[in-house]
Amino acid sequence: MPGDRARLALTMRRYPWPEKIGIDEHRFKRNPVHGRMDFVTAIADHKGRRLFDVVEGRSKDDLSAALLHIPGRENVRWATIDLSTTYRSFILSFFPRARIVADHFHVVRLLNPAINRRRKEITGDDRKNPIRRLLLTSSHRLDFFQRAAIFQWLGHHPDLREIYQAKEALHGLYRCRGVARAARSLTALTDRLGQSRVAELRALRRTLTSWRREILAYFETGLSNGRVEGFNGKAKLVRMRAYGYRSFKNYRLRLLNACA
Repeated sequence: MPGDRARLALTMRRYPWPEKIGIDEHRFKRNPVHGRMDFVTAIADHKGRRLFDVVEGRSKDDLSAALLHIPGRENVRWATIDLSTTYRSFILSFFPRARIVADHFHVVRLLNPAINRRRKEITGDDRKNPIRRLLLTSSHRLDFFQRAAIFQWLGHHPDLREIYQAKEALHGLYRCRGVARAARSLTALTDRLGQSRVAELRALRRTLTSWRREILAYFETGLSNGRVEGFNGKAKLVRMRAYGYRSFKNYRLRLLNACA
């Protein structure tokens, strides 16, 4: 019966913590009191390829209170997250032996908002403009003529060209093999950003410096938050099929059952 399967999924939270986990948030429902969106936190077991648990809220206190009873916190050695200072603070205080891995997908996208904003100042808010896709795509995936068109167009916009080159350097960072090479590449990039007069690039340097250890941890493990993002996609389907949920308890059981 569906209810029995849901109750079986509930026993997941009694298992000890696994060695490798991923943490991310997704939307749950709009709060009827203040009108803002309420979020829940999904925790994935990378090795077991399953959704380990779902917690209502995303603050450090919410997570600590909901997960404190699960045994084996010392088992967790690696935890993948996006660039969330809240989740980083929670992991450092809750898991005594864990090291954090910054999700590489979020790192390479750090400059996308700046590129879009600068591009809109030039071309207007036209999402169908082909230059938009070319600017956001890694040049490593473009052919010779597309790269030539991009560089010719950027020649008339020096600030945007500098932001684009930094974005390409981020993509190039993740083509490095080994922690030592990645560390040298990251140092060269942050040194170059420190000499820039573009505000977005100075802000990027602060972010990369703050997250340096977590970014380089990717080159030791190869872990990403892709599995958690996949479970977030399933969560969206679960909510759509039920036309939304009022009770977090029911939502959690359905989601654990769907991702078991």
